[in-house]
Amino acid sequence: EERDVVKSLTFEFYPGSCTAILGETGAGKTTLIRMILALIRPTSGNAYIYNKGNKHILSPLIRCNFVYVPQGNTLLSGTIRENLRLGRVEATEEDMNSALRQACADFVFSLPKGLDTVCSESGGGLSEGQAQRIAIARALLRRGSIMLFDEATSALDPDTERQLLKNILDKHDKTVIFITHRPAVVEYCDQTLHMERISQAN
Repeated sequence: EERDVVKSLTFEFYPGSCTAILGETGAGKTTLIRMILALIRPTSGNAYIYNKGNKHILSPLIRCNFVYVPQGNTLLSGTIRENLRLGRVEATEEDMNSALRQACADFVFSLPKGLDTVCSESGGGLSEGQAQRIAIARALLRRGSIMLFDEATSALDPDTERQLLKNILDKHDKTVIFITHRPAVVEYCDQTLHMERISQAN
């Protein structure tokens, strides 16, 4: 509240688009994501979600439209199956296998216990890249049509990242927003939002 973090921003994440949000640390990227998720409200102006017929000011009541994949390892202790079911509790094995393939997490099928492989909290027993792909598969099982990725592919090698992006964006059935510093992500996006840090004096 001491200063404006995001100032004079007008931008549209139009339906079915993929947008890369770029900017240095402190430029306001995290603040913007918090605003989109209705964790904070703008001090002036409004943020809306809309469809063909209506628009609504963003609020916690409509947060179910969003799927958020944070940076870092977000797996919990338990089996891969249990972690995936946090995305959709009624997901079938076929649903989970499809999400794993889409997230380039096919390595799960080669594990001795497959979906019943146990990992410790924060994905212990898996590499960081493997844990990230399972977390993305979990997100893909959720129903929300707007996906927010906060540096969620940071541990993936470029080839895996490109394939994952192609898989996610191929159907154009979701609105996708990436906070990223990775050139491969930007190449796949329809538009970019560059955020610049403003000085305290401004």
